[in-house]
Amino acid sequence: MTEKERKVVQIPEITRVEGHSAVAIEIEDGVVTDVKLDVFEGTRFFEQIVLGHKFDELPHITSRVCAICSTGHVLAAIFAVERIFGFAPQPQELMLRELMHLGMIIESHATHICALALPDFLKTPDLVSFATEHKDEFLIWTKLRALGAAVQTLVGGRPFHPVNLHVGGVSKIPDYASLRSLKKDLLDSLQLSITLAELVLTFEPPVRRLTEPEFLCLIPKDKHYGYFGDVIKSTEGWERSIQEYQSYLLEEVVAYSHAKRSTVAGKPIMVGSMARLAMFSDRLEGEAANLYKGSPLAKGDHNTIWNNAAQAIEVVQAIQRAAALVDEIVSIKRKDIPLSARDALKPVAGRGAGAVECPRGTLYHFYEVDEKHSIVKADMITPSAQNTARIELDIKEVVASNAGGDTLMPNLETLVRAYDPCNTCATHMVSVNNKSKIKGDQCSAT
Repeated sequence: MTEKERKVVQIPEITRVEGHSAVAIEIEDGVVTDVKLDVFEGTRFFEQIVLGHKFDELPHITSRVCAICSTGHVLAAIFAVERIFGFAPQPQELMLRELMHLGMIIESHATHICALALPDFLKTPDLVSFATEHKDEFLIWTKLRALGAAVQTLVGGRPFHPVNLHVGGVSKIPDYASLRSLKKDLLDSLQLSITLAELVLTFEPPVRRLTEPEFLCLIPKDKHYGYFGDVIKSTEGWERSIQEYQSYLLEEVVAYSHAKRSTVAGKPIMVGSMARLAMFSDRLEGEAANLYKGSPLAKGDHNTIWNNAAQAIEVVQAIQRAAALVDEIVSIKRKDIPLSARDALKPVAGRGAGAVECPRGTLYHFYEVDEKHSIVKADMITPSAQNTARIELDIKEVVASNAGGDTLMPNLETLVRAYDPCNTCATHMVSVNNKSKIKGDQCSAT
């Protein structure tokens, strides 16, 4: 029997949603036989931790799932509970929630684009070199990151793990003078976001897309390009209520990882900025719309690497929308604002799901509340769990088309980062261990 030539390509450690993960690719005689994304972060049992807690404690517990996306987890939990109670907050309080969410989008996207993606394309080995050699781009990041944090601080009480958002509404409406000042900061930063998007759009993807993804995202509730909704849409042509998420989204345990893996009808899916633009780019406004129309995304190029550009366009849109929201909020006279709808909150037993579009994609929270108003069942599905199978497929395709090439390692790093893992992975993280004519033994990491 002819001995097979085996090779293992490894990403020893990456960081995604505040966790540790690795990738292993097995190749036999030049054919990719297996790809595994192994999340080996110590298991955290948030779905068990919330059991027994009262419904109003949920947002402040679940925000700890992720610091960068803490606002998203808070709002997904709130929307789920309010769905159970059949409750609708006051319009101004809903506007404040959206404003808070946009602050998260600005901060998270700016951090990913600048701290993760740009060092790859500007050929700097790490973030320190990037800050030293590309001061203008680094300054864009610090200013946009600070802007996103300022939005969340004003609305939520602090830049992450907000204390001002609750089931039923907000505990305090920011004073209008501070909101007007925030609008000025937003408009002053708009050109920075445009400059960043224009820069990202000049970088050609180092790898090509071999198969088209199935995109999923929420249908925005109103006419704007938005991140809140109750119905999921697929580029395969179907729409479903998020209350039915378990009927279309299969989440399963895999033996090689602590993280679950999600598919739809057995196929990988992709969620996030590219998915949102693929289906709702017609809702972009102003400079964001212009940037999109001139981008490869508008021409149907769905190479994963363009997710960096999609996020950059969303930053521009988020700043524009946030400025417009401030105008809407302050247009309501204080004397015309009714008492917080939280006073009319009537908890009942029941079950329901809530979802938001986080920076990385759709986030689901599901809860069951008993007659004592305590949580008796919980389920959370993160965007990264939904992207896992697609990441594995992307890696398989790239390795299959580049096996043995000199650019394989940097291309894999760029590919993984394009999915927006975490801002700690902007370091050299891919190694290749070649062992020819090996029978049955797994190659070890170098």
